[in-house]
Amino acid sequence: MARNLDWRGIAAVGAAALAGVATPQPAHAQQPPRLLAQQTNPNLQGQVREQTQNQQRVQGTGSAAAAAAVQKREQEGVRAVTFEDVLKDPDNVELNFDYARTLVAQGDLKGAASTLERMLLNYPDLAQVRLFYAIVLYRLDSLDEAERELLTVSQLDMPDSLRQEIQSYLDRIAFRKKSTRYSASLSFGTAYDSNRNAAPRSGQVLFLDIPIPVADAAREHSDKALLSVGSFRVRHDLGYQEKHEVFGGLTIFRSDQLHLNEQNLQSYVFDAGGTYRSDWVDVTINPTWTKLRLADQSYYDSYGGKFRLDKKVDQSFDVYSEYAGVYEKFRGITFSPSSVDRTGGRHDIRTGVTWTLMPTLQLNFEADYTRKNARQSYVAYSGYALQGNLTYLMDGGQFLLLTAMGERDQYDDPDQFVSARTRQDTIMRFRGTYGAPLGFFSDLVTGDKEALPSFIADITFTGALEWLDSASNLPNYDYSNLKAQFLLTKRWEF
Repeated sequence: MARNLDWRGIAAVGAAALAGVATPQPAHAQQPPRLLAQQTNPNLQGQVREQTQNQQRVQGTGSAAAAAAVQKREQEGVRAVTFEDVLKDPDNVELNFDYARTLVAQGDLKGAASTLERMLLNYPDLAQVRLFYAIVLYRLDSLDEAERELLTVSQLDMPDSLRQEIQSYLDRIAFRKKSTRYSASLSFGTAYDSNRNAAPRSGQVLFLDIPIPVADAAREHSDKALLSVGSFRVRHDLGYQEKHEVFGGLTIFRSDQLHLNEQNLQSYVFDAGGTYRSDWVDVTINPTWTKLRLADQSYYDSYGGKFRLDKKVDQSFDVYSEYAGVYEKFRGITFSPSSVDRTGGRHDIRTGVTWTLMPTLQLNFEADYTRKNARQSYVAYSGYALQGNLTYLMDGGQFLLLTAMGERDQYDDPDQFVSARTRQDTIMRFRGTYGAPLGFFSDLVTGDKEALPSFIADITFTGALEWLDSASNLPNYDYSNLKAQFLLTKRWEF
């Protein structure tokens, strides 16, 4: 005989998020023109590239927070059950249900679905099991079957909060079944940098190998900025069983400084492409265009694209490789007329592995190689980087992202106006990002999950802290910076 299974732990909802941490950039100083140009960030475009990548990572994590909430509550009060335990008492409904929940906690959704289906053949009136089965089907992307089960369960008496959660799944299914899906987001916030102009830590720069003091205006300055980010994306399912799709989108980013107006930055990133999916590997081709404005002047354009391969090894491991190639066109601006020397191609190759230790904990390791060509060899370089990411999903749509990165850049030739030595940089970056929907904080303070209207409760707060250290053999490029960033993000899907 089975005990009366309660509704607890069956379903939950989360929130999406969008945030990013941008890296600091060197500012100009009142010094010889060529030296002034050298103090302008040679990798400002990398700042935007990382901003965009981090936004995508955080956004994906926020979307996964809903699943994390489900998975965590699915495991509440559940004893770990093995298949051997079930064989000893195969007609025990409670034991089979706990076994299915154990399989879900281990990431074996297909095994859980088979167990639940077998239970429903013998006990078709167990509504709680049917609801759990519907959620598992949804996560397996069996949308028609999940919708059928949810509609069946929705006819029963249940608490209003649970009925709302069932309706949220039905709404998500209706959205995912659309052949063309749109999403948009708006983020507003603030940032603080301890060394926004990336002034050298020694207080000196080299000019013709002669140390000279940094001008007062170019010494280390902290500053605050107002941030705004807007994005719009569209995806179209081509109608194949394998879910091949095409996609495109536009992201606009602004950073308006409080004092250092020459560091004001605007970026426009447009991309389009398609993904071909198969049992063996997923292939994505993604053309991109990026435009940057620095100090309210047109500074940079890039044209190119990405080619990416993704392979799911098993339930726990995914591997990927990506090549990105772009042609970068720099323009000379008021305080950096020699920026045009950096014009040339850039090639990035990265490969990595993602390890899902449990449904709420994921590790990622990546190795990168960069080759930057330029009109002048003193700003051409080869770079090697290693990066590790940890993603932890928590109750209520909360998430935590931790990143550690080390990079080594070797430039081709010396800049004789700076030094006879060839530049070598070692860059270390550590970043932590926390996010949660405002509804979580409201519930935490008031104890009422419905204290805020739903259109406010799903706004996501993200806070990030980053430490960057650039150690260079030339004092001009030897600096560090501490950045804090806070954003509120509203996301729509239609």
